[in-house]
Amino acid sequence: MKTTTPTTLLSTNFIALLFALSLITIACNKTKNDPVTTPIITTPGFTITVGAFSENNGVYTALGNELIFDSSEECQTWTRTAQSDAHNSATHSHYNAAANISYNHTDTIFSWTEFGPELDQSAIDATCSAGVNGKNKTVNTTSYYQDKPNVYLKITRVD
Repeated sequence: MKTTTPTTLLSTNFIALLFALSLITIACNKTKNDPVTTPIITTPGFTITVGAFSENNGVYTALGNELIFDSSEECQTWTRTAQSDAHNSATHSHYNAAANISYNHTDTIFSWTEFGPELDQSAIDATCSAGVNGKNKTVNTTSYYQDKPNVYLKITRVD
């Protein structure tokens, strides 16, 4: 029969106590040091239509231009007709792209990073892939996001 001395019993209990305290300390420190953040909810599988509007004395009027995004696709590109500018004296196409797509279906908030304009498809593809010099944009169904001096964006439809 094995005999347990007070020293052995104290040593065994001490080790168990140290182990339990270590686990508690690790768990408490983990939650204490973690910053409180709002989770980003990206919901794939939605088509988000963003309308462009002008504003006059608080009245928003649809311009008839829409951007249609897929909530699960990165580097989505589109073109628009640009008027004459510094690099072309005639009307011509400008290419833009969206990456870092995030759609929160619960709150109906859509965010993306917009790149461009570029002058052709291969240039905008390269710019979007590189992910530099983009502008972050966020729209929802209740307010208007000022995109340009008199162009405002807002979600008009979600499918």
